[in-house]
Amino acid sequence: MSKKTLMVLGSAVAISALSIGGTLALFTDATDASKDFVAGTLCLRSDRNDGDPVPGPMFYITPEQGKTPSGQLGINATGPWAPGDSHTRTLTVYNSPDCSSMDAWLVSVEARLTEGIEDQYEPMAEKLHVKVKTPKGGGPDEVVAEAPLSDFLAGPVSIAYPDGTKIPLHLTSNRHMKFEVTFDKAAGNDYQDKTLVVDFIVHAEQMKNNP
Repeated sequence: MSKKTLMVLGSAVAISALSIGGTLALFTDATDASKDFVAGTLCLRSDRNDGDPVPGPMFYITPEQGKTPSGQLGINATGPWAPGDSHTRTLTVYNSPDCSSMDAWLVSVEARLTEGIEDQYEPMAEKLHVKVKTPKGGGPDEVVAEAPLSDFLAGPVSIAYPDGTKIPLHLTSNRHMKFEVTFDKAAGNDYQDKTLVVDFIVHAEQMKNNP
């Protein structure tokens, strides 16, 4: 597995689920991951979207923070965040036919503190509200998960359409996952000059033989 930096989205593989991700570098990035299952192989990858060069961070304050591994600067820097600010970025998840052999369900999203970053200020996670959205069929985006970032850091948050329908990712297809992050407008000066860099992780499971 590879991962790119600053709030970077990393990846991880659970016993029965495949996880891929992209980064939040305030909030950074994308990874490839694959795992063999009895019924076949599920191989997903992800990239940031919204016209930015990929791979690289999803949310970032300066163009330098959003640069690709090759050094190309990001073009969607948010600038410094103030209480009440809200930004949305897109993570595109691919079910790659070059190595996958089955359809998948996207089942949860979590966040993890990015390794190697000093002075992470975890209390800030309580002041950052996250909405995850994706279209259903050919319709508009629907909210599939919504919680403070602290909940995503505490463990996987289940994702599903408001009517309870699972989120499919069929073989050879991709899905745009929009992450909307809002900084609580009641947040005070305690959060100035603080650092919080996390990996957002999208968990998937094989569709075949999974009810």
